[in-house]
Amino acid sequence: MSSLPGPLEALQKRIRQRWYAGFAWVVHETAPWSPAPASLAGATIALVSTCGIYRLDHHVPFDAWHDLGDPSFREIHVDTPPERLRIAHSHYDSTQAAADLNVVLPIAHFRRLAADGVIGGLHPWAYSFMGYLAEPAQLIRETAPEVARRLRAEGVHAAFLTPC
Repeated sequence: MSSLPGPLEALQKRIRQRWYAGFAWVVHETAPWSPAPASLAGATIALVSTCGIYRLDHHVPFDAWHDLGDPSFREIHVDTPPERLRIAHSHYDSTQAAADLNVVLPIAHFRRLAADGVIGGLHPWAYSFMGYLAEPAQLIRETAPEVARRLRAEGVHAAFLTPC
């Protein structure tokens, strides 16, 4: 395992001091490779966010104040009116994101890309996670693979991630 670059080491130290003494970055020496679709113009793209977005009238909010974070996900239909969406995340200032949710879940932009033929289509379901997870084991072993299985089964070619 390699050592962390200076800025990540400093951030890890700050996280340990402020929120969770046992926090450690998960470092991967290798990663699985998936080649990009041959043509985005024929690809279905899904949106994935780590900004803690949930549907106010349908979901339980993420447990934003839990010391270890919330490893669950929310499935949001892209036709959901923005006024029904909220952010539950206590580890970033979400003021600007809440003012324009397209910053963190760019549905309108991807609809335009599909209408212009830049991408083949926008997948009808977006997936939202809460990005802060001091203990990511459940996300790595269960939650993320479940979303990946769903996307693969539904014929999605690529995902666009908006990290927060």
